[in-house]
Amino acid sequence: MNDKDMSSVTTSAQLVATSTGIPLSTVKRVLLEGKRLLEDGSKFKSPKKTRCRENIIIIDDFDKAVIRRTIHNFHITDKEVPTMKRIHEKLKREINYPGSIWSLRKEVSLLGFKWKRTEDNRKILMEKHEIRYLRIHFLIKISEYRIQGRPVVYTDETYIDTTHTSSKSYSDGSTSGLKKPISKGNRLIIVHAGGEDGFIPNALLMFKANQKSGDYHDNMNAANYTKWLQTQLIPNLKPNSVVVVDNASYHNSLENPAPNSNSRKQDMIDWLKYRNIDHSTSMLKPQLYQLILQNKQRFIEYKIDTLLREHGHSVIRLPPYHPDFNPIENIWAMIKGYVAKKNVSMNMDTIMRLAKEKVDTITVQEWKNVCDHAIKEEKKFHGHDAVLDDITERFIINTNDTSEESENEDESDKENDENAMSGAEELL
Repeated sequence: MNDKDMSSVTTSAQLVATSTGIPLSTVKRVLLEGKRLLEDGSKFKSPKKTRCRENIIIIDDFDKAVIRRTIHNFHITDKEVPTMKRIHEKLKREINYPGSIWSLRKEVSLLGFKWKRTEDNRKILMEKHEIRYLRIHFLIKISEYRIQGRPVVYTDETYIDTTHTSSKSYSDGSTSGLKKPISKGNRLIIVHAGGEDGFIPNALLMFKANQKSGDYHDNMNAANYTKWLQTQLIPNLKPNSVVVVDNASYHNSLENPAPNSNSRKQDMIDWLKYRNIDHSTSMLKPQLYQLILQNKQRFIEYKIDTLLREHGHSVIRLPPYHPDFNPIENIWAMIKGYVAKKNVSMNMDTIMRLAKEKVDTITVQEWKNVCDHAIKEEKKFHGHDAVLDDITERFIINTNDTSEESENEDESDKENDENAMSGAEELL
């Protein structure tokens, strides 16, 4: 093919890319593949995703927090725009991240990051506004509560499998070597709460999980959680406490939920009337429901919030994937490490005994240390969000770009890395 022909093909490829929104590199690759197939006398086939999916990579919430912090640090500390390749390389070094760039890209998306296209058609990886809003809201509220001198209590649930051991385990002399079973065995669910003064007295709940589901969250439903609040937590809280919870579904059961589109007309009218929202009884159901949609966000109320408020306490919810704001996560790590080190029998009685042993030995000072660490992390993010605002102000985002993610994941990764702004000078 001579230079003139190649120029023609390149122009055609650019036209196709511009008209369809398909990345130019994809169009060129298809053209070259078609040329090769014609020369070989083969039939041209539509491109398909034939990549073999790797095994699912499971990482804990602490590593997810490291991923978020790494992306932020590219912007804030390193003064560079992150690409997936750079993020992947850094996480490999810092936490020995086990997955590929593809699996990391999925994780980054789940954490609430998206590629934002600028007006010069380059891309920048930024956190979704709703995630940032939840974090900012939490930081403002928790700071206000601390200034007021209110006791802050962190609650959470975790689990330990009966086969939970470490590579170097304690031995009672009855066995020369331990082989970890393939099955995870039974599962112990632990619910507790604590703060700077240590664990809340009499708030420990431990029970054997129902094994029908692989998710320990399924074993703590709204009814069980409410019973724990009423019988073990609330009676032992200091007056005017602030209870910190995560976003588990049973923490978010609604009190008097808004009617849906299939509700009775009278129920819609009653809901609007109780909340003093202007309406008319002559309105049709679609009109009434539209009013509900416009106003229901203002009147969302959760059952546990109502319950705790009736006893003089407040509830605040952690932003998603921010375990560094929740000191009890570090307490769980201490308990699990203790159980893993001494778990020889690998049965339910043993792990319950070991877990209780460790709970009883965790000191007030240890709790204070992890709470101080959480406060330090909060202060870091207070400054981070202001800088992130400044970064978005310096780059003009293309408000007409709605296709932030390519349907072709492989190509999207390549295009995001190729078209992302690169070099420290971009953020200076």
